[in-house]
Amino acid sequence: MSDQSFSGALATWREINLSEFQKTLDAQGIEIVDNQKESLLGRKALADKTKDFKKIPDEDKLGAFKALLKAYQTEIDSLTKRAKISESAFLNVYKVLAEAVDPYPLLEAAVDQTVKASEVRDLETELRKLRDENAELRRRSQDLSNVEAARKKAEAKTEQLEQKMEEMIQERINQKENEFNATYDEKLRNYEDRYYIPLSQSPRALTSSYLDQEVVEKLAEVDMIVADLERANSRVAALERRNVCVSVAYGRHFLTFVKCQQEMLRAEAETMRGDSESSERVKSLNAQVTSLESELERITRTLDTHKAVTAEMESSLRKKIDDTSKDLQRKVAEVDQLKQRLKRYNDYDEIKRELDIMKYVEFAGFEDDTEEDQPSPEGYETGVQLPNPNADKANAQQGKSLEALLATKNKRLLEELTKFRILHGELEASLHHAQGDLEATSAELEKQRSLNEKLENDLLSLNKPTGNVTPSGSSDVLAGLEVGQRESSARSTPVPFASSADNTILPIVTSQRDRFRQRNAELEEELRKQFHAISELRAEMKNLQSDNLKLYEKVRYMQSYREESGGRAVTSQLDPLPALAGGADDMGLYRARYEANINPFEAFRGREATRAIQNLNPIERGVLILTQTILGNRRARTFFIFYALTLHLLVMYTIYELSTSSGSQLRIQPYNP
Repeated sequence: MSDQSFSGALATWREINLSEFQKTLDAQGIEIVDNQKESLLGRKALADKTKDFKKIPDEDKLGAFKALLKAYQTEIDSLTKRAKISESAFLNVYKVLAEAVDPYPLLEAAVDQTVKASEVRDLETELRKLRDENAELRRRSQDLSNVEAARKKAEAKTEQLEQKMEEMIQERINQKENEFNATYDEKLRNYEDRYYIPLSQSPRALTSSYLDQEVVEKLAEVDMIVADLERANSRVAALERRNVCVSVAYGRHFLTFVKCQQEMLRAEAETMRGDSESSERVKSLNAQVTSLESELERITRTLDTHKAVTAEMESSLRKKIDDTSKDLQRKVAEVDQLKQRLKRYNDYDEIKRELDIMKYVEFAGFEDDTEEDQPSPEGYETGVQLPNPNADKANAQQGKSLEALLATKNKRLLEELTKFRILHGELEASLHHAQGDLEATSAELEKQRSLNEKLENDLLSLNKPTGNVTPSGSSDVLAGLEVGQRESSARSTPVPFASSADNTILPIVTSQRDRFRQRNAELEEELRKQFHAISELRAEMKNLQSDNLKLYEKVRYMQSYREESGGRAVTSQLDPLPALAGGADDMGLYRARYEANINPFEAFRGREATRAIQNLNPIERGVLILTQTILGNRRARTFFIFYALTLHLLVMYTIYELSTSSGSQLRIQPYNP
C-alpha cells in the first residue's frame, strides 16, 4: 500500500481516538444493559398488573384501569427512551466509523512488513557472518598469496642459482679445456724435445727410454680420455636431469624441480669432487645444497600446513554454506507453513471475540464477591464489563477460562439455591403464620358476622310496629328509635324510629359494619395475594428443582472432567460443591432424579445414526445433508415446493408444446408417393 493511504488511515484513527471511544462505548453498553434489565423488570411488573387486572371483577375494573393505563404509558415512555438511547449510540458509532478506513489491510501489510523486517534482520545477521567469514578467508588467502609469492621468489632464486651454476660450469669447462690444451701443447713440446735427443747417446738406451716414456704417455693419455669420457657422460646425465627439471618446472611441480636441482648439484659436485683443484667449489656447492634442502623442507612444511589449513577452511566453509542453505530452506519452509496456518486461523480473533461476548452474555451477573468490592478498571462501580470490541486487544488480555467461569457460575448458583431454600423456608413459616392469622381472622370474622346478624335481627325486630306498648327488659334502650331512609337485604321500606336515638347507636353500628366489611375485603385481598405468592413460590420451586437437576448434571460433568485429568492439581475455584448441612440427602435425591431421567437409548440411537451417516458414500451423505437442510428450514421447504411445482409445470408445458408442434408438423407434411 502507498504511504498516502497509510498516512490517511493513521490520521483517521488518530481522530477517532479508539481508547476514549471504547470508554464511551463501555459506558453506553452498561447503560443499555441497565435499560434492558429495567425494561425486563418493567415488563414483568406490567404482566403481573395485567394478570391482576384480569382477575379483578368487572365492576372494579374501571377504577383499576387508570393505574394499568398509566403503567402501560410509563413502559411505553421507557421503551421510547431506550430506543432513543440506542439510536443515538448507533448514530454516534456510525458517525465515527463511517469515514474510517478498513484497518485489516493496513494491519495485514504491517504484519507482512514485520515478518519481512524479521527476515531481513536474520538475513543481515547471516550476511554479517558471511562477510566475517569472507574477510577471514581473504586474510587466509592473502597468507596463501604470500606463501605463493615466497614460492615464486624461491623459484626465481633457484633459476638464478641454476643460471649461475651453468655459468660456473661453462667457465669451469672452458678453464679445463684451456688447461687440457696447454697440457697437450706442453706434452707435444716434450715429445718433440724427447724425440730429437742427441745422437751421441746409445741407440739402445734411447730406444728403451723412448718406449717407456711413450707407454707412460699413452697410459696417461688413456686415463685422461677415460676421465674426459666420464665427465662427458656425467655432463650428459646432468643435462638430461636439467631437461627433466625444466619440464617439471614448466609443469609447476616445484618440489620435483628443487629436488632435480639438488640432484644436479650433487651430480656436479660428485663430478667435480675428483678434481682436487675444485674442492673449495664443491664445498660451497654442498653448502648451497644443504641450505636449499633446509629451505625446501621449510617451504614444504609451510606449504603442507597451508594446504591442510586451506582444505580445512574450505571444508568448514562448504559445511557452513550447506548448513546455512539447509537452515534457510528450513526457515523458508517453516515461514510458508506458518503463513498457511495463519491463513487458516485468520478468523481466530473474531471467534475469540464472539466467545468473549458469549461469556459476557452468559456469565455477566456471576462475578466473584471479591471482585465486587474492587473498583472497576474504567471507574464504574458495577461488576458488569462489556467485552472489548477490538479483537487484538481483547486477545492480548488474559481472561478466565471457560471451566473457571462455569465453576464460578455453579458455585454462585448453589449459593443462590441455598439462599432460596432459606427464603423458601422463611416464606413457608410466614405462610403458616399467615394461615394461622387468617384462620383466627376468619373465626373473628364469623364471630363478628354472627354478632352483626344478631344485631341486625335485633334492629329488624325493633323496626316492627309496637303501638303504644312500651318495651321492657333489654329493649328499653332501643325504644322509640327511628331509623331514617335505609335499605336492607331483607326489607326495602323505611322504618320509622324515635328521633332521640337517631344519632346514638345506628351510626356506630353502621360504621362498625363498614369497617368490618372493609377489613373483610382487605383480608380477602391479602388472602388472594398470599395464594398468588404461594403459586409463584411453587412454580419457582419447580424451576429451582429443574435448575438443580441441570446443575447436578454439570457437576457430574465437571467431576468426570477432573477424574479424566488424572493427577493434575485442582484449584479451589473448580470445586463447585460447598459443604452444606444435609447436602448428602439432597445430592442423593438429585442423583436419583438425574439417573431416573437418563435414557441410555438416546445416546445409543445418536451413535448409531452417526455411524450410519459416516458409512454413507459422499453422494448419499450430500443428499442427506441437503434433505435435512431443506426439511429443517421452513423457508427452504416452501422454496423447494414452489421450485418442484414450477419445474413440473415447465416440464408438462414443454411436453405439451412438443406434442402440439409434432402433431402440426405431421398434419402439414406433404404426401410423397
